[in-house]
Amino acid sequence: MKTRIGFIGAGWRARGYMRVVEEFRRRMEVSGVLVHSSQRAEQMEQEFPGKIDQDLDKFMARGHDFVVVLVPKEAVLDYITALMKQGIPVLSETPPGNGVAELNECYELKQTYHGKIQVTEQCFLRPYYQAVLNLIQEGCLGRISNMGMGTLHDYHAMSIMRKTLGVGFENCTIDAREYYFPVQYHCGREGMHKEACDHLVKDHRKRADLVFESGKAGFYDFSDEQYFNYFRTRHMYVRGELGEIYDYDVAFLGEQKLPVLGRIARDELGQYENLEGCGLRGLTLHGRPVYQNPYWEEDVRLNDDEIAMAGMLDGMARYAAGGEEIYPLKEALQDTYLHLTLDESIRQGRPMTTTTQNWARQADRP
Repeated sequence: MKTRIGFIGAGWRARGYMRVVEEFRRRMEVSGVLVHSSQRAEQMEQEFPGKIDQDLDKFMARGHDFVVVLVPKEAVLDYITALMKQGIPVLSETPPGNGVAELNECYELKQTYHGKIQVTEQCFLRPYYQAVLNLIQEGCLGRISNMGMGTLHDYHAMSIMRKTLGVGFENCTIDAREYYFPVQYHCGREGMHKEACDHLVKDHRKRADLVFESGKAGFYDFSDEQYFNYFRTRHMYVRGELGEIYDYDVAFLGEQKLPVLGRIARDELGQYENLEGCGLRGLTLHGRPVYQNPYWEEDVRLNDDEIAMAGMLDGMARYAAGGEEIYPLKEALQDTYLHLTLDESIRQGRPMTTTTQNWARQADRP
């Protein structure tokens, strides 16, 4: 039986998730889409005939296994509330609220309605981050003390930072600054520009030090242009007592007490004389697997983010059916809270210290 997935919203991110559902059409289907404008309804009707609604009650009556809410953050909480009241499991946009007060309200809603809710924070399921987390779990780096995050922004970065450092719901002091530097704008969500372009933009850059109660530290450095701009690259490192990972380079103390140096390599299909189609089979270090794509044997070919989105949808389907959570609401709330505190440090021009919120009081501390 196919998993029936409803969508509230039909923007850029929602369409990305819909494409992944279509790739797995043998076991997933878009069961309905709620949109506001008549023009968007007409457009979506061409793709999903008979499944488009502009009325929330009609949409909720379609019998979804769960609903993905991908709308502006100002509207997220209202939809979450309506769905929880009807007992419909929710996979919510990040962040699941607009400000710290709404984050706490979202948590209270879950408690009140005993709702099943997770958040669409799939970045930790991307192959590279999974490989890094697997290597940390193996213990080859020893105890992790610090990391630098320059590959993701805001709450996405906080998620990877907390996972790699293993700080759980520890409070921290955040000292952040912002800068603006000029850079050529030549690529965005619309794709690469076809002609030479002299258009310069002010690239908004945030830098922050996050020092946690345990003494572990995360160093955040990201600018708006880093996702698409070819002249603003992305970097991440994780450092432990016995070694470090810097981007794809790995160094650690080996069994014979000598340094072991290696590089995480991508095992890609479709290269040279390989005729299996384009796609990622996994990541390796010294020829041994450190990550395996769970979908490479299925008849789909996905990019890294689509692999992560598929993992999030599968995880949500298991959770909605009574299984374990893959990215619990309290984790999403904590990641968003750290991001909001970082921005508050920038606004006030001074370090800010987080305090224990409602969701963290009931969470298992590390």
